[in-house]
This record gives sequence, C-alpha cells and structure tokens, in this order.
Amino acid sequence: MTTAGSGFQAVCTRALKRDGVMGKRAAVTLHNGWLEIAGEEGGALSIDLADIASIRVGYDESKYRKYFHTNIVRKSQPTLLVLSPLSDDRNYSATIRALAAALAEAGGFDRIERGTSAFWAWLGPALMGLLLLAGLGVGLFVLADHVWWQRFAPAAAPALLFAVLLWNTKARLAPRPIKALGELDGQLP
Repeated sequence: MTTAGSGFQAVCTRALKRDGVMGKRAAVTLHNGWLEIAGEEGGALSIDLADIASIRVGYDESKYRKYFHTNIVRKSQPTLLVLSPLSDDRNYSATIRALAAALAEAGGFDRIERGTSAFWAWLGPALMGLLLLAGLGVGLFVLADHVWWQRFAPAAAPALLFAVLLWNTKARLAPRPIKALGELDGQLP
C-alpha cells in the first residue's frame, strides 16, 4: 500500500530518537504495509501495520495555528510514538488517511481514535466545574439573605462556560474510536 503523496516531513521527537531516528526532521511514508520513518541525519524505523495497537489522530490549538499530531501505540514497544508534521502539509493528511484505511481494512475501526489526550480534554470542564461550585457556594452561603435569583447570579457565567466547555470536550476534544474514516477529516489539515 502506498500513499497518495510522497509522505511528509515530521518533527523528530525524543521517542523517535530513542528508536534510532536521528536529525531534526524525519521523512514518514507508508509503503507495502509498513510505516517507514527515516531521519535526515540517519537511522530509520519500520513499523509493520500489524504491530500497531492503536493510533489517535488529533490536533492542539494555539492562538495562531493548529498543531496536528498522530499518536501511535505499538504492540511490541511500550513507548508512545508521536508524528507531528512540520507544517500543515496535505501529504500528512493523505498519509494518515492511507494509514487509517489500511488499519481499518486489516483490523477494523477499533484501532483508530480521534481527539487529544483525555487529561487535556477534560481539564477545562473540570476547572470550570470547580469555579461553578464556588459560585454556587457563594450564592447559597454568603448571599443567603438575598432574593433567590440573586443567589444564583455568581454561578451564572461559570455555568454557561461550563456548558460550552463540556460540549466542546464531548464533541471535539475527548478521545474516542471512530465509526467511519470520514470522521478523521475534522482532525486533519
């Protein structure tokens, strides 16, 4: 199986360097059922698609851009492998789509997930939930002698923000298995 493009250039992470891939960037290609990663200064890593336990395709947002990444968990190695393209490369999208299609064909959709890490996905709603509880505490105990609607005023804005963050986490950020390959389109450039 080959990709539609020529592969993509990825950031050479510590996990890749531990596996012998050297340099600041690595060329990632999918060829004949193998995911091949070659460092610009030497070293290469070939991963059989049967060795991949799961992949998680997602992105993180900053003020200026999205940082795309694919997390790969292998059956033979306990370390997490992270592939991040150097730019919003369309070859990254084509390569990851081809990888997901090959995994789905070989072992079903249960090995393919979308989203970010569970910790970072649920951190926002958890912190806003604590602020909501604090607002309710102020309303119920400090403002106990006020009218009922005034007691809930300190919790109104945190409740609205909690609802928005909860929706965003459940709809977009929380990791979950995909049901169709088209779900990856929102996670890729």
